Amino acid sequence: MHDLLLIDDEKLILWGLKRDLERSGYRVWAYASAEEALPVAERQRFHAAVVDVRLPGMQGTAFLERLKQIDPDVQVIMVTAFADVETAVTAIRTGAFDFILKPYTLEKIRLTIQNAIEAARLKKVVASLATERAQRQPKYAVLGRSARMQEVIGAIERIGKAGAGVVLLGGESGTGKGLAANALHQIGPRASGPFIEINCGAIPENLFESELFGHEKGAFTGADEMKKGLMEVADGGTLFLDEVGEMPLPIQTKFLKALEEQTVRRVGGSRPIQVDLNIIAATNRDLSQAVRDGAFREDLFYRLNVVPIFLPPLRERQGDAMLLAGHFLEVYSAKYKRTLSGFADGARQLISTYHWPGNIRELKNSIERAVILEPGDQITAPSLGLGAQNGTVPGPASHTILQEVVPIPEGGMDLQGHLEEIERRYLEDALAKCKGNQSQTAKLLGMTRDILRYRLKKYGLADS
Repeated sequence: MHDLLLIDDEKLILWGLKRDLERSGYRVWAYASAEEALPVAERQRFHAAVVDVRLPGMQGTAFLERLKQIDPDVQVIMVTAFADVETAVTAIRTGAFDFILKPYTLEKIRLTIQNAIEAARLKKVVASLATERAQRQPKYAVLGRSARMQEVIGAIERIGKAGAGVVLLGGESGTGKGLAANALHQIGPRASGPFIEINCGAIPENLFESELFGHEKGAFTGADEMKKGLMEVADGGTLFLDEVGEMPLPIQTKFLKALEEQTVRRVGGSRPIQVDLNIIAATNRDLSQAVRDGAFREDLFYRLNVVPIFLPPLRERQGDAMLLAGHFLEVYSAKYKRTLSGFADGARQLISTYHWPGNIRELKNSIERAVILEPGDQITAPSLGLGAQNGTVPGPASHTILQEVVPIPEGGMDLQGHLEEIERRYLEDALAKCKGNQSQTAKLLGMTRDILRYRLKKYGLADS
């Protein structure tokens, strides 16, 4: 039997709903105010709660927040007679399962409660499966059964356990360099220390020194207080320099000195500060070519390239695309509360043979899109959005982002979300064409680098 909590200051509605839900087999606690219900909620666990937004004293949204603190697993349905979009958004962000307008039918509220309880059950099942899976796999999320990836995983384990102080990760954009960096940190002797990431391509040159080394109060206009730099924050752990090839030349000189001496000097400071940390750098650029072009210091390149690891592109990892697709299906099915049984044959064929110019990042985004848009109980090829509805598999030259038009479902569609998905895929395609170089990508797309950085951050494309 499921336990329900009802709170509504309209007593006719409250007691009528209590009676009807008890007849449906629920055990129901009903109260006219949040203050009455709160002591009960602190000692009694409920499967679901139906809470009016406007209550005497403590408001429904405040009670929702308090209830989720007491029991994060309880499913809360908010109801109101006032169509307030802002309140609805706040409620959902706070953790409400749904938001229903009065007047509602008994069937509507009963169905919503059933869905809420079922969603909670599925969440527990998924969490249990995830726990079991985590126990069978390494704690770091570098997945791959292909020979290429087994070599990489072996190298990560050896280098991480050895506690190598400086590691350089190479590979195309989207190959999982960020995950590899995290894995190196987690299995190394500094795993208990901080893991600090800095995207060298996303920081303006005039702020780079302060971000990396910190600054003293009054060091420059706007320096109202002392700030530790990221090297200092990462002391005892790992500093991950993503897109290290984008580090400005003047900063490269200072960083090399700090790396060699294991000390930092804050901007405006006079004393060196000792730090003890690992440095992991990642790049999708050919740094040796950048050295020849005068865009990267040769001495810094040799200092970083002591222990290199190359992450192969997904197209060279035989069989791994399907393994990763299954992993992302689990992740996004749980996130979007979908019950999908797997992949249809056409989708499996496409995933296994597609070129994946955007690598793991493109695959992840494609699976997320499919989980959201798939109308059936299995992921089909059209839902992947890879232009393969006619059964042909596009390669890098034939890959066209707008090869398909998604039919409008009977229940309608989120046009803005679909347009954003198209924009994201253009960004992925441009990044792949420019091998992750943001300056070239911005030029290719006809936008400034600042706008590009904003959009990459918006769509989660700024990581490795």
